[in-house]
Amino acid sequence: MPGDFHEIQRRLFFILHRGLIEARNLALTDRRQQIHDLADTLEFLPSELNNWKADSLETIRQSLEAYQQKYRGECYEYSKYLGQDEPPTSF
Repeated sequence: MPGDFHEIQRRLFFILHRGLIEARNLALTDRRQQIHDLADTLEFLPSELNNWKADSLETIRQSLEAYQQKYRGECYEYSKYLGQDEPPTSF
């Protein structure tokens, strides 16, 4: 689990970055419903960052995991970047 807010911010920025890449790739295959669900999953991240609360990280994790569960094997794994895997230093 990341410790400081700056680290959490960096991880969430990377997740947003990956989400835009996934949306672009999904658009090429005309998967509108999945693009819609991905947007629903990611759209509140900036608000959570801007209004950080004690439960924000868990709320974000649950949202990412719900999306990943729905599209298991057909989407990027976002929740691992909340603590398990280190995002790249530049993206």
